[in-house]
Amino acid sequence: MKTERVTLLISPGDKRRFQSLAEDRGITTSELVRQAVDAYGAASVDEARELAVLTRELRAAIPGMRRSLRDANAAAERAIAALRGSPAAGRRVAEPSARQRSGKL
Repeated sequence: MKTERVTLLISPGDKRRFQSLAEDRGITTSELVRQAVDAYGAASVDEARELAVLTRELRAAIPGMRRSLRDANAAAERAIAALRGSPAAGRRVAEPSARQRSGKL
């Protein structure tokens, strides 16, 4: 395997930790770093990018969702008010209980 040198600046404590981990595994510190990078993998980077894109899309959609919920709530309130005031209904629509209003059904 052809290799190239990469210089990393780390704290003395991290260097000791890397060396200890490598020694425990019977490998060189360089091999430990290579294995760690392989374990982290490009998939992790791709997943992080994908999650960032999805997060931006969700954040962008939230205002529209809120508007939609407010509109739906207002329409439901109007429908309930119309039913309560409608003589054609022949009976009164009951007020929602505290439990129903809190959404804990």
